[in-house]
Amino acid sequence: MDPQDSQSSDPAAHPPVNMNISLLYAGQLYAQTIPTAATVGEVKLLLHERFDIPLERVELHLNRLPLSDPLPDAMNMLDVYPHLNGKNELCLYKKIRVWIKTSSDEQYSLFVNEKHNVGRLKMMLNAKYGLDTMNKQLQFPENRVLDNGALLWIYGIREENQLYLK
Repeated sequence: MDPQDSQSSDPAAHPPVNMNISLLYAGQLYAQTIPTAATVGEVKLLLHERFDIPLERVELHLNRLPLSDPLPDAMNMLDVYPHLNGKNELCLYKKIRVWIKTSSDEQYSLFVNEKHNVGRLKMMLNAKYGLDTMNKQLQFPENRVLDNGALLWIYGIREENQLYLK
């Protein structure tokens, strides 16, 4: 049977145009319909508009796996994610801004998910600003060393907090 034939019962031949997902945000469950062929960037824009969250603060996880958008949008379609199935849960996290002060009194800011661990925050500092974080420790408050494997929220790190890289 011709794959373009509308009589075909093969779902791969005629994938659905939209998919229904459960969206978890701020402890509330929402129903959301999104285009199956949407890019991660397009979904972020849709949720930015719905929840009035700045785009740089939107972080998405689909079925507990992070959706990243480092690839060009054309290569980052939702339908290429192998974990998509009939029941999909999209989690929306609003990133917090933290400030990092170095021993040379330079200050940097990052938007991070408070569920990230300290080690990931250090990797982000290295990637974004080129800071040497391998032989340094993050502290919060100053002089309290943070464990690289611990989650940021465990230390009570919240919006606009200042951490120290020494």
